[in-house]
Amino acid sequence: MFKILDITKSELIAIKVDGKLKKVDYDKVTPLIEKAVKDFGKIKLYIQLNDVEGIEPKAFREDVKTYLKHFNDMKKIAVVGKNRWEKMWSDLASPFISGEVKYFDYTEIESAREWVQK
Repeated sequence: MFKILDITKSELIAIKVDGKLKKVDYDKVTPLIEKAVKDFGKIKLYIQLNDVEGIEPKAFREDVKTYLKHFNDMKKIAVVGKNRWEKMWSDLASPFISGEVKYFDYTEIESAREWVQK
């Protein structure tokens, strides 16, 4: 499930991810991304991975589709996680965007937020 965080503003979309990701989660977040791209051109994402249990195949397709569609629209993506699997996920996303993707350990939340907002 995606939860929009309070630091979301202008070209920055900040989400917290919990549980198992489903296509319906992307149905909620994708319009935010579309609007931010329309309004600001290039956007930034802050993704805080909490207790992620996996991703359904349809949700995975939506994830990849979003990255491919907005390949040139993302300035930065900060990914905050707790384990190597989550770091690997962020590394896998790098080829799908033209901007910078940086992984932060969960203990570095403030640094991640500062970095993505610059």
